Amino acid sequence: METIAVRRVSIPIDRAVEERPTVLLVTGDADLRASAARALAAADYHVIQAAHSGHALLRCLDAPRIDVLLTELAMDDSSGPALVRILRRHHPDVRPVYFAQAGTPECGGVLVRPFTRDELLREVEALVTACP
Repeated sequence: METIAVRRVSIPIDRAVEERPTVLLVTGDADLRASAARALAAADYHVIQAAHSGHALLRCLDAPRIDVLLTELAMDDSSGPALVRILRRHHPDVRPVYFAQAGTPECGGVLVRPFTRDELLREVEALVTACP
């Protein structure tokens, strides 16, 4: 009989990331993506960034959970609501907030440009505290 050695490997898990709410930020506007990511990270959110819906789908497959999706209402390759439908296959509890161009009627779940950092954080916080 042959002896086989088994090696156990420990993989560290960042528990702090798992405990923080996760926000998937999807916009082709690099400046908006960078500034929103900084504001959200400073408010203790775990932020995952994507430049378009295809990249967002790949990023969502890696994430253990996504609490909030921040995305454009209309994108070059998709629409925000279409992206939400796709992402909900993997993260059924994701709650969306849409970025809209100036002139779009304001309503719940839509941030019309220009908006402030406080408005962004208020909208995200409202969704995070309304967890199912």
